Amino acid sequence: MTNILIKYLEERYKSAKGQIYNAEYGPVITISRDFGCAANLIANDLAEQLTKRDVQSTEPWKVISKEILDQSAKELGIDPDKIEYIFKFEKRSAIDEVIEAFSSKYYKSERKIRKTISEVIHTFGERGRVIIVGRAGSTILRDIPNSLHVRIIAPLDYRVEGVSKRHQISLKAARKLTLDMDKKRAILRNDFAGKKINDVDYDLVLNSKTLSLEQMVAIIEKAAEIRKLI
Repeated sequence: MTNILIKYLEERYKSAKGQIYNAEYGPVITISRDFGCAANLIANDLAEQLTKRDVQSTEPWKVISKEILDQSAKELGIDPDKIEYIFKFEKRSAIDEVIEAFSSKYYKSERKIRKTISEVIHTFGERGRVIIVGRAGSTILRDIPNSLHVRIIAPLDYRVEGVSKRHQISLKAARKLTLDMDKKRAILRNDFAGKKINDVDYDLVLNSKTLSLEQMVAIIEKAAEIRKLI
């Protein structure tokens, strides 16, 4: 199934270059989140629920994550490990770029890597019936009309407590980790968008402290229905 999907995406990716995006692309849902918010759990439950609801199609909704890295690496002709640093919120210095360029015949500039990642994510979005968690999906897929962009937030102290329990670290260490990851994720979103992204750039913002996982899934499902994604 995965090979068939990748082959299909390769064909779509090649044919999509230079085309103008239209209203037939999608549906796609993106979920951005503050660090410490359980977006992956929401995405998986949502995909299952939307598949049950959308009885007119035999194709299930899918949560897309690792496929983005694998397909981007394949398009670039390099190992996925060579581009994983983008999603680890790391940047190569100018010196690193020069060393890599001279030491490897498979060298790809960071600009080229980011461009390819954007194009691959867009191809997934065009194909539709996908939920993309993070990966700057909301900024990359903003031009697809048949889309819904969600952000999951929660107060800092609430998230720090959860991170501390989940990673079994002190509250002080959890606060440092949470603030650091929030900053890195913001930089990634802003870099791909070419501007500072705020909550007003999303269609729906949900507070995971005051809403249960089930409630958030139900709200997103209803929003998808209202937007005619299902």
